Amino acid sequence: MDRVYTLNKVELSEIKALLGELYARFSTVENEEAALACEVAATRLPAGLLALLRIVASGYARSGYILIRGFEIDDEAIGDSPQHWDQPWHDRPYLREELFQVLLSSAIGGVFGWRTQENGRFLRHIVPIESVKNEQLGGSSATTLMWHTEEAFHIGRADFFTLMCYRNREKATTNIACVDDLDLPEATVEILRQPRFIIFPDKSHTPVENSSEQWKLNAEAFSAIQEMMDNPQSVSLIYGRSDLPMMRVDQAFVSPVDGDEEAAAALAELHEALDRAAITLQMEPGDIVLLDNLRVAHGRSVYQPDYGPKHRWMRRVNIDNGRRINFGLRDSQKIRIML
Repeated sequence: MDRVYTLNKVELSEIKALLGELYARFSTVENEEAALACEVAATRLPAGLLALLRIVASGYARSGYILIRGFEIDDEAIGDSPQHWDQPWHDRPYLREELFQVLLSSAIGGVFGWRTQENGRFLRHIVPIESVKNEQLGGSSATTLMWHTEEAFHIGRADFFTLMCYRNREKATTNIACVDDLDLPEATVEILRQPRFIIFPDKSHTPVENSSEQWKLNAEAFSAIQEMMDNPQSVSLIYGRSDLPMMRVDQAFVSPVDGDEEAAAALAELHEALDRAAITLQMEPGDIVLLDNLRVAHGRSVYQPDYGPKHRWMRRVNIDNGRRINFGLRDSQKIRIML
């Protein structure tokens, strides 16, 4: 399967018509009604594009990702790049772009947010933030963002997610490695399939990284995260069928069980194998990359932002398509919110 799909003029026209319908109905994508409308509209995406997305959604696509190009962003119309992820939820000049990303994401499954990450926002802003430039967070820039799968520590992590590029004049690269492409000895894989590793929650799910001017922080929402910090459970890093393996990776937050030198060696081998298997994407405005979060690890290169009105700007959307039974982890009133 070709890993890059370029939208043609006919497809762009059909997508523009769908976006027009959605734009006329909603001032935000951040609610149940808009998300459901995007799921319904996604069934009317151009046939060739929809078929490709459904193939990837099955989880059987060996590449583990697909890059979709051809959507044009009006650089002036979307306004300045945000200086922080903490932005208003309504009446934004980039609503058209948000609808496009949710529309394509909804062909894969249902979009969702995390209560412990921006209070459940579906579309996260990923922009450079100088105060965290050296951290393992999306807002970093002065350090390589290490290999990870989204929410590797959590059983309810996304099946898939999309990244959309609004701006990238710094030419930062997104690094990708699929579990199918890892060159590892069978003995190492066997160790990685055993529950001999601990993955702690990353910093984006802590209260200090969720303080916002848009909502009042609910400390109680973080109790489950704190429990995972205080009493972590050992897990395997590679799991599932041998002919269609899955993996969870978070290089900055994973460690072997105390004293397990064999597991420590296998973990080092895994990270080295990810480095060898890596491919890099230099995304351009309008690009969307869809990644299989159960089979693909990703990261990001170092880059130098000027923290100005045109600095790098990406958006991320989590997708659940039923590949894991996790309804018991959902908010009973708002099913698109993971607890």
